[in-house]
Amino acid sequence: MDLSGRWEFSFDRTLNGQLVPTSVPHELIVIMLDEVNLVGRLVFPADDTSRFNGRLSTTRQGTLFSLHQVNDKTGYQALYIGKVEGSSRIAGIFTDLAGPDGDFRLRRIH
Repeated sequence: MDLSGRWEFSFDRTLNGQLVPTSVPHELIVIMLDEVNLVGRLVFPADDTSRFNGRLSTTRQGTLFSLHQVNDKTGYQALYIGKVEGSSRIAGIFTDLAGPDGDFRLRRIH
């Protein structure tokens, strides 16, 4: 599965399986390095220098997505885990050291 491309990246800090309507989306570029490994970076906001490294895990039942975000400048780290839903949507939960856990969603930008 090729997830390379631009993605709308939204999240909130209310862990309830859905995003609040006021979530401000970021824009993430994802590059698949092979069938399993991926890297990414934020396009918006432009001043966020976070790096993303992730993996896909696929079985007959579906595909799981894991992503690690690191910002060396600020020390921020986050882990995202979710389900790939088709070729244009990923949804799941995240945890970090900055606040309560929350939900996230990636939607492919066409």
